[in-house]
Amino acid sequence: MFRHDLLSLRLFVTMCETKSLSRAAEQMNIAVSAASRRVKLLEEEAGADLVLRRPHGVEPTAAGVTMLRYGRTVLRLAEQFAANMAEHRTGIRGRVKVFGSSSALVQRLASDLARFTKAHPEIKLDLEERPTVETVEAVQRRQADIGVIVRGAATQGLITYPYAEDRLAVAVPADHPLASREGVRFETLFDEDLVSLDAGTAIHRLVTDRARDAGRYLKLRVQVRSFEVMCQMIRHGLGVGILPEDALRPLADALGLRLVRLDEPWASRALEICVSAEDPLEPPAARLMAELLGGGAKSGTESRVDDFEKMEI
Repeated sequence: MFRHDLLSLRLFVTMCETKSLSRAAEQMNIAVSAASRRVKLLEEEAGADLVLRRPHGVEPTAAGVTMLRYGRTVLRLAEQFAANMAEHRTGIRGRVKVFGSSSALVQRLASDLARFTKAHPEIKLDLEERPTVETVEAVQRRQADIGVIVRGAATQGLITYPYAEDRLAVAVPADHPLASREGVRFETLFDEDLVSLDAGTAIHRLVTDRARDAGRYLKLRVQVRSFEVMCQMIRHGLGVGILPEDALRPLADALGLRLVRLDEPWASRALEICVSAEDPLEPPAARLMAELLGGGAKSGTESRVDDFEKMEI
């Protein structure tokens, strides 16, 4: 097993994630025949079949799952090594990859990260805005060091810490019948056309689940990928929308929208920080974690802040 190369491992991991040898080969810009030979060599070196060919695509065998975990770990270490060598050349002494939901970025994360980079210019931050589910998967797969999510997603293999809270509000055009209200119950929106974020977001899952609990279906007229586009659609009368109040307010003020409080217990949401339960954070990530927790430390988090600060460079 010491003869394999990183290209073959990356191919195998990509194939398992896409469930397709041809798509993996295309992503890596190699011929399908060459990709197939590389997988065959990996299987010969492992002494076991690593994938099963199904009508719907390929899936790893039990041995393949072990290889997949191993491959992800090796690739992560290789990327980390390359990044660290580059940092030695450029003078940057650390790098942290952070995934965060749009709600978390608007609520607090963006300002916290900006403050951290000013205090620690030697640490480079790689930030990606992703829905909660994708953020959780990225931390589980070691593709991100730290994730900031909306509470409620399955977080097996992760440790979570309280970070912040946000509250959902309803955005309506200024001439909408609901615009004069201070608050509105969710059931009032069942007959309204809805402008929604796409299905991968925590907000979409939350509101559709609550509608299903009530035995109703939402009238989803438009689905978009960003707060800005969503507010533009609402402004032009395509429906109403449910978004975090702090994210909506500057957009609502700029576009002349009215914010109406969503009077439901579940409209108040908790934001959490998640990290791997298996791998300790590298010192730069531990330093960022300590400052994220310390910036809004609540009862019960102070000891964890101390733990992370002890890991600093």
